Amino acid sequence: MFVDKAHLFLLVLRHMYESGVKDADNLVRLLEKHGIQKGSEILELGCGIGRVAIPLTKKGYKVTCLDVSETFIDEARSRAREEGVADSLKTVVADAWRIDEIFPENRFDAVYIIWTTLIGYHKEKEKDLELLRKIHRITKPNGLLAILRTVSKDLVLARRTCQEGDAPIVSESGNIVVIERPEFDGINSLLKNTWEYYERVNRDLKFLGEHRFTLRIYSINELVELASESGWVLEAAYHDLAELKEYIPGRSGINIVLRKPA
Repeated sequence: MFVDKAHLFLLVLRHMYESGVKDADNLVRLLEKHGIQKGSEILELGCGIGRVAIPLTKKGYKVTCLDVSETFIDEARSRAREEGVADSLKTVVADAWRIDEIFPENRFDAVYIIWTTLIGYHKEKEKDLELLRKIHRITKPNGLLAILRTVSKDLVLARRTCQEGDAPIVSESGNIVVIERPEFDGINSLLKNTWEYYERVNRDLKFLGEHRFTLRIYSINELVELASESGWVLEAAYHDLAELKEYIPGRSGINIVLRKPA
C-alpha cells in the first residue's frame, strides 16, 4: 500500500494535502493544551507527503517526519522546498519499528500518529506493543504520544450492526474515486480491506488499480491497556480534534493523548 502501490495512495494524499493545514491547527491546540509549546521537538510517524508536518513546522515546531515510503518522502521534501521550510523540516525514510536505532533515547518532546497509521498494520498485538515501547524510549520524560483519528473497533461493530454486515464505502478525491470493500473478522479483531481506485472520465470510471491490506483494530480500552503495558499513562481521550470534546462511548473514533512519566 505504501511502497509497491504508493502511486495509488499518493493520488488520495495529494487531494487531502490542503486539509493538513486544519489538522495542524487542531494539533497545535492539542499540544499546547497538554504543555507542548512551539519550539518543541516533534516526531510524526507515518507522515505521508507531509500534509500535517509541513504546516506544523510553519507554526514554529521543530518537526521530524518519518515514513517507510520513499515516494511519499520525496514529495514531502519537494513541497517543503516550495513552501520555504526545507531547512527546518527533517525527513527520514525508514521503517517505524527501527526508530530506536535511528534516534537516541529521550529525543522528542512529543510524537504523534494520525489517521490510522502504523497501529495494527502488522496484525499482531506484540508488534504494536513493540512499537509503543520504542516510541516510549525516544520520548523525553513527561513527553507525549498522541494517537489520533484512528479507527475504533467499537465504531466498526456499530456500523456493521446498522448495515447488517459489511458494505462498500465510496469516497471521492477530486477526479479519483476510491471504493473500499471491508470485511471484519470479529474473532481475531482483523479488518480486511480492498481499496479499488478509479479515475472519473466524464460519466465513466477508469480502473487504475487496487491494493489489499489487513490490520488489527482495537477498542479504545484495549489500546489504552496496550499503551499502559508499554509504560504510557493515559492523559485524555477526545471525541474530535476540532473542539477537543471529551470521548463519547460508541460514537468516537480513537483520539488519545498519552504521557511518559517524568
